[in-house]
Amino acid sequence: MTLLSDEQLANIAQDYFLSQLNIADISKKYNLSRYLIAKSIEEAKDKGIVKISIAKSPKRAQSLENELQQNFKLKEAYILDDFEAKSDDNSELITDYAAKQIQNYTKSANVIGVTWETLLADIIDNFTEEDREDLTFVQLLGHPVNPENRNLQLVQEAAKKFNAQDLTFPAPLYSVNPKIVSELKGEPYYEQVENIFSQIDMLFSGIETAQSLETDQFFMDNYSDKLLKNVDNVQIAGMIFGRPYDINGNFYEPIDSNICGITRQEIMKVPTRFVVVKKSFKEDALLGALRSGVITHLVTNSSIAEGVLQKNKAFA
Repeated sequence: MTLLSDEQLANIAQDYFLSQLNIADISKKYNLSRYLIAKSIEEAKDKGIVKISIAKSPKRAQSLENELQQNFKLKEAYILDDFEAKSDDNSELITDYAAKQIQNYTKSANVIGVTWETLLADIIDNFTEEDREDLTFVQLLGHPVNPENRNLQLVQEAAKKFNAQDLTFPAPLYSVNPKIVSELKGEPYYEQVENIFSQIDMLFSGIETAQSLETDQFFMDNYSDKLLKNVDNVQIAGMIFGRPYDINGNFYEPIDSNICGITRQEIMKVPTRFVVVKKSFKEDALLGALRSGVITHLVTNSSIAEGVLQKNKAFA
């Protein structure tokens, strides 16, 4: 057999798999026998030059979905069965599936709210590009106070995926002085953003744990003792939209006056509120968020769902 370079094998494979030329056409193109072309295609697969994957629709745990919907009054729950999936595969599966479901809902939306978690960056990256010039993505909260996280301009990245409009929020998430938040609300730009909050059709978010606060040294050094007075971090089950809550879904209300961005009342008026969770150590955080009523649509896996339901009975 004539020895072909990897580059030649790649060119033949590209013609066959991507350009969809038949073996006879490729044979003429490269002046090689049909037998050699067929063998080259097989060799390209054997050497890993060609990698074939078949999209597989994930199985959903319907009984868990029904139980979660009944217990927490969810509009929809998407619980992916992770019985056979490896942990890494399962994590990617949740991200990809969440992106598809969220994108389905964008078709009937005009204004979509976005925060800035790393998980959301992965979801946005999995969106399929569309042309939706009538769509606007709005940043729900000011930027993280941690300098390392301030570069997450996800509202702009989401807008690029849809050729849509975006509206950022150039303010810090927290202000230790509530008067500053109050004065910012009088700014014309702030008023413009607040006006669009009432038009939001859907939003999507992740959740954080109390431990995420403790590992944020900048927050602990500059904000913690001022924003979370008399709060034991052990009591905090999770964080969502910049707000801490306990295992029973009760939000720590005093912090609201220190937050630049959408209010809890405005959040609760949004008809579709997607939350995505793919880490098992967030079970307590998810249970508290579900009990708060802030979630209408949930995407997670079966092991996390089972853990949440068990804890819901134990902490009843």
